[in-house]
Amino acid sequence: MAPGARSQGEAIVTARPIIALELIDDTAWMGGVLYLRNLAICLSRLSDAERPELRLLGPASVVDRVTAEIGGGGSAKGGLLGGILSRFAPRARGERPIDLVYPGFGATLPGAVTLRWIPDFQHRHLPHLFGAAEIAARDDAIGAIAARPDLVVLSSETAAQDFLQFFPGHRARLRVWRFRSLIDTTAPPNLETLRKYGLPEKFLYLPNQFWVHKNHVTVFRALARLRAEGGPVIPLVCTGATSDRRNEAHFGMLETLARDSGIAPQLHLLGLIDRGEQLDVFRRAAAIVQPSLFEGWSTVVEDVRSIGRPIFLSDILVHREQAPPRCTYFDPSNGNALARLLGEAWDGLAAGPDYSAERQAAEALYGLVLDAGRTFMSIAREAIDTKYKRNSL
Repeated sequence: MAPGARSQGEAIVTARPIIALELIDDTAWMGGVLYLRNLAICLSRLSDAERPELRLLGPASVVDRVTAEIGGGGSAKGGLLGGILSRFAPRARGERPIDLVYPGFGATLPGAVTLRWIPDFQHRHLPHLFGAAEIAARDDAIGAIAARPDLVVLSSETAAQDFLQFFPGHRARLRVWRFRSLIDTTAPPNLETLRKYGLPEKFLYLPNQFWVHKNHVTVFRALARLRAEGGPVIPLVCTGATSDRRNEAHFGMLETLARDSGIAPQLHLLGLIDRGEQLDVFRRAAAIVQPSLFEGWSTVVEDVRSIGRPIFLSDILVHREQAPPRCTYFDPSNGNALARLLGEAWDGLAAGPDYSAERQAAEALYGLVLDAGRTFMSIAREAIDTKYKRNSL
């Protein structure tokens, strides 16, 4: 029998699994885009014996961009993904087939297991932000997944508990995979980024899309309260797409609030910027604020964990589960409370980068990234093994 081959009835994957990642190309959902990028990086950090082979599914332009962003073009030492990554192409004669496709949003391949990911249940927690048709469509899609006895990936224990509550009769087998961000802080941030966007030396950073549930309004109100009471005038830098397809008037409302409350001069609304530039902003910020009303597993929090910056964080269940260091929780509905926290802390916060904190963050993250990669591979192998068990019956 050839090395790596499976005998009839064998239920253990002995060959290196081949996993196809179905890329998300949606600038309105950067969380999803970065989720798959971070997954690829976590897998790349595993030892040679643990790593899968990766294939990227998507338009050539998207595959090339993602490959460049995560450094897949180099050697095993020079490239972040080394030799485990390649663009998906039709299988040559004699080549092993794809074992698993993830996250199962659309692509399926003959003979491959489709492992599905449910990011969150925002439509159940914040139904006022969705139309009835979209709520029904999401419930139908998740219900179809729940009805099958397959593995399903959730992003947090919080989301897994939501699944159990909302789909109590499910047949699915739930697995939780928490992604981690891995940001390279070995080189100093590019000062040209600050000059390009006209940013001040010291600022607070809010890196969220301008969607209603991201809750910029509480931060704007907190800054307005500080200004009205003679507190510190805190510059706020915001990045992220300015359009909310569920409420196209939202960004205009925030601009009006900023003008009427007098805080417009201290705001720097940059829109969606290059990921490399965004990381420069992250590292230079005196602190980050994440006021979101709902998350599946916050990319902002994991980015902050990766660079060791302080964060003011909305007190919601999933953020408590993430529990980053240097964190101050606040009631996301209470702008006055956030104003008090910011006012008390601002003078003691310093502009980044903080190289000591970045080194400590990198050391702490090393094990977390390996654990994340191993956990995903355990789930993937279980899904693949299940297929072979079924086929052998």
